[in-house]
Amino acid sequence: MSKYLCYLIFLPVFVSKNAFCASGFIELSEAGVARENSAYVLCNGTGDFGRSTAVLPDAATNNACAVMNERLVKSPLNSPIDEFKLVGVQVGDVEMRADISGKNTVVARVSEAIWRNEEKTECILATQLEMDDAPLADGDYFEINDIARAGFANKKVAIAYFHKPHSGETGGNTEVLFRAGRTFTSVPTEKQQSLPSLVNDNNKPPISTQNSAGFHSNWVDFTTDISFKDNDGVTRAISSIFYIKYDCDARDPISVPNAIRLRSTGQNKTYELPISGLIPADGSVELF
Repeated sequence: MSKYLCYLIFLPVFVSKNAFCASGFIELSEAGVARENSAYVLCNGTGDFGRSTAVLPDAATNNACAVMNERLVKSPLNSPIDEFKLVGVQVGDVEMRADISGKNTVVARVSEAIWRNEEKTECILATQLEMDDAPLADGDYFEINDIARAGFANKKVAIAYFHKPHSGETGGNTEVLFRAGRTFTSVPTEKQQSLPSLVNDNNKPPISTQNSAGFHSNWVDFTTDISFKDNDGVTRAISSIFYIKYDCDARDPISVPNAIRLRSTGQNKTYELPISGLIPADGSVELF
């Protein structure tokens, strides 16, 4: 299991007066009513899920789920939607299990931020991962294909992402969001495959063995492809900023173990790394 070192800062609230665009947010299915018979929605269908270079979102194309705003380029602490207040920021190191990591235990850094609207009825949770130059014991690097988050049962949920401009630094460059789902189950990706089909899965596997996943209202899964050094030759070490907009109240979120699941789904190997993360004050990790 990973050790998660973090700090959580709840900030004096202020109202952003920037004219942010709410377009880009897509509601995920509720109560098992799925689009296209899938718990997932497609966001950026280019790049074969990271095996080749994805076409970046712009104003005209490949912009499903994408929020685009110059103010977000200047600071990720700006809300993607106007009239939301910054509530807190949490940053932490992600440590790999010692027998897998070898001498390099910190394999990534995860950043989270929370904003709340003035009416205290909606919140936005942001997640971003940045991989470290930390080869594992076998010489390969940890690859994250999916980021699953808990805590959203019985809530309306919408997702979006902001694609950070590429960096020229070693290990830089940012990957897009390929798809997102209201599900606990991550699905291995294959070239040009369709969205995972919806199934009733009593076992609720963390990683599916087929192109299918169940509807689990407590979980949101983001499919991307990040690694400090990827064996497929298309290296993106930084995730986009992934947003979850959900129903909330005036209570601050809490950080709990296993709220985030970082998963390699088989492009290099299959592995799940649970870490701590923020959930709504009335949320739970255990519910599906």
